[in-house]
Amino acid sequence: MRTTNGKIIECKNVWKIYNEGTAAEVRALQGINLEIFEKDFVAIQGVSGSGKSTLLHCIGCLDTPTRGKVYIENEDISKMNEDELALIRREKIGFVFQFFNIISSLTALQNVELPMIFSGLDGTKRKKKARELLEKVGLGGRLKHKPSELSGGEAQRVAIARALANDPILMMADEPTGNLDSSSGKEVINIFNTLNSEGRTVVIITHDPSITKCAKRKIKIKDGKIVG
Repeated sequence: MRTTNGKIIECKNVWKIYNEGTAAEVRALQGINLEIFEKDFVAIQGVSGSGKSTLLHCIGCLDTPTRGKVYIENEDISKMNEDELALIRREKIGFVFQFFNIISSLTALQNVELPMIFSGLDGTKRKKKARELLEKVGLGGRLKHKPSELSGGEAQRVAIARALANDPILMMADEPTGNLDSSSGKEVINIFNTLNSEGRTVVIITHDPSITKCAKRKIKIKDGKIVG
């Protein structure tokens, strides 16, 4: 896995404003300053509408701030175009979402292969790596199963394996246990703990106290501002 020294993410006075200058203006983020370092495990908390998902989207290259700067490995992503952002997402960030977002018509193996197809990895190497990643998350016996044949916890583990396909330096997750029972949720948390212990930086939005307990750092957001 690639490694860096020091800061992975830095936000400098980041604002995200929707419908700016209108009566319907929403200030989702208000002057966020934040540093996330190599090997951090950060839990971002806040009530619905607090701005936590918006923050994740801005630092994860899924959205751009209205003003302010966001850096990933000292590279300013704030003014990048969509192609440049897509490259950063593909090469440096692995995403996991609450509702898995895996493709229903593909097997577990094919879902994990998909990012490597876009990266141009050779077919034999791609299949080998996909198998290894599924074995890593405990799904070595479910390679040919489609999402409809998997439990929620298994589907989320496929999503994690897929997020690891291009060896990201940074794992980001939005409520990864929010749609799982407690047993499946614990399995997912254990995987994130393992990934962090192996040196990967992990940033998770969560209401799950089990994840919050594991995190090395906790960040609370309220009304678009960091309050703790």
